[in-house]
Amino acid sequence: MHPALKGLLVGIAVGVILLLFEYTAAQKSARERAKKMAKKMELNQDERARLRNMTTFAMFILPPLFAAIFWLTMD
Repeated sequence: MHPALKGLLVGIAVGVILLLFEYTAAQKSARERAKKMAKKMELNQDERARLRNMTTFAMFILPPLFAAIFWLTMD
């Protein structure tokens, strides 16, 4: 398998893991806030922006970056 393709796949996997971690952290924060305020759970504007930024980073920046690094460093 070509090193760039391998790096791309690793970058996608790392991005998905980071995205899942960020999503669970945002859900936990919203759940705690809802319990404290006795309201239904919903993500606020900051959490939605954080998730949107992490999605952009994890899907559009991280995989090409990993592909380039693997291509330049692997045989």
